[in-house]
Amino acid sequence: MPENNECEKSGCGPAPFANTPPIGLAPELQEQQDVLPDWKTLAPALHEDSYATADALWWSRKLGQTMALGADVAPLMRGEDDARQVQRALARAYGWWPADRAPRYWKSGAASRAARLLHVPLPEDGVHQDRPVAPAPQAVFNLRGVEAEVALRLGREVTAEQALALTAQGALELIDGVAVAIEWVDVRWRDGLQAPALALLADGQCHGGLALGPWLPASVLLGRDWAQQACTVQVNGGDPQRFAGTHSLGDPAWLLADWLQHVAAEYGSVPAGTVVTTGTWCGCQKLQAGDRFDIAFEGLGQLGWQF
Repeated sequence: MPENNECEKSGCGPAPFANTPPIGLAPELQEQQDVLPDWKTLAPALHEDSYATADALWWSRKLGQTMALGADVAPLMRGEDDARQVQRALARAYGWWPADRAPRYWKSGAASRAARLLHVPLPEDGVHQDRPVAPAPQAVFNLRGVEAEVALRLGREVTAEQALALTAQGALELIDGVAVAIEWVDVRWRDGLQAPALALLADGQCHGGLALGPWLPASVLLGRDWAQQACTVQVNGGDPQRFAGTHSLGDPAWLLADWLQHVAAEYGSVPAGTVVTTGTWCGCQKLQAGDRFDIAFEGLGQLGWQF
């Protein structure tokens, strides 16, 4: 790829693939005039400079392989709002959630309580519930990364006005269910996890899929000492790795008020039944094709995923 100064001299654009079928696409597909979504009609809030980002991610998902560098398209987005609008545009193109309500599944978190929180909606067709072992991913773009997490479920609808008034305790009292979860980590950019932050956000913040264990009542949260919460992970039934008190925020419910305020401000309200996962106990574990990953949270349940 040319250096930045070479592009300045030659005038090469950061996204030559924009609005054109990628090299190697089957001839019968290249002949289709309407193969790309009409972003102006489908997602009128998407800024034209972000079309190339949406195009690249759309092609990657359509073909099941990485098609572009995140470093090439990130400069075309003016900020975080553009990145979020790209994900919304893709959601409409692929029907990840109904257009008339907020997404039902979210991932939220940060590296520490001092860092800025990020809240990202998840494609609903990639969520596996009530399966003792989730199925292998249909497409792998860069990696089979997995994280052991805890999911929290909202018990009733929350309006934007109600969300603004929430305290940490008030937000916790709205939760009616808890489940262990495994998030599959993957990236659709050719530069993988090294892609710029805006490109990763537009791509759903490294999300590949989510598996949820059986729901437990929220009462299991009462008096729980998260600093001592144990989580054990195993790969292919091998030696267990034990983690305790390793959640980046110290408490998976710590961000609930901020998450509810973000979702309600963006969508008007947060529907009852909306689910959020809030960070990993075991970091990101890298797997190979065919590996099985099992987690067990003491007092909360267990879950497996076959990769």
